[in-house]
Amino acid sequence: MLREPYLIPDLLLAKHIEQCTVNDCCYGPLVDCIKHAIGLEHEDILRDELRERNLSFLDENQLRAKGYDKTPDIILEVPIAVDGHIVHWIESKASFGDDHSHHAYLNEQFWSYCNRFGPGLVIYWYGFIVELDCQHERGILLKDGFPSDIVTLCQGTARS
Repeated sequence: MLREPYLIPDLLLAKHIEQCTVNDCCYGPLVDCIKHAIGLEHEDILRDELRERNLSFLDENQLRAKGYDKTPDIILEVPIAVDGHIVHWIESKASFGDDHSHHAYLNEQFWSYCNRFGPGLVIYWYGFIVELDCQHERGILLKDGFPSDIVTLCQGTARS
């Protein structure tokens, strides 16, 4: 009934329910729109960082057009290394990585990305609980911004 208050037979109650939903400062539709816009903005920031470093990638829209159903925000066409760990994909999260949300993301997204694409990087742009960054060996690295210490294939071969 919260999603469809017009189905409530009592019109006054329906109007009050609708007004409460609109005014909800935590979970209402306006807050959802703001969160969505901030998420898209940070995905743009991520793409800009990748372009600035001349890294070749496919974004979520390109992957969906190719028929992928479960996609991270970015698939790197040539993997990079971050802190000695290989990264094939990057997921942008414009939120703080708390215990509850991170474990939900692990189960709903990150493990399937690892299974399909190999190890990856999750960027929690607003930080995360440090103890959550414990899955390196299983293929998930956490950062709070785009890493400055990436190693590319070109850098790796130049040093050889």
